[in-house]
Amino acid sequence: MKQLDIQPALVFEDRMYPGEWRVDWTGEDGEQELAIFSGRNARERAIRYAERQYGVFQELSFER
Repeated sequence: MKQLDIQPALVFEDRMYPGEWRVDWTGEDGEQELAIFSGRNARERAIRYAERQYGVFQELSFER
């Protein structure tokens, strides 16, 4: 039985639109899912979503 290679969801603040947070996930077969959060507590809501939806996530930080 093949073990599934679970890819973490990526959680990051949008570079073009500060304050918007994105959850980006790519599956083994190339499928992609993207969720965008804005407004109050956007970062925290994005993290909760990633934890609940994918179980594993990585928060990225980009230099401005």
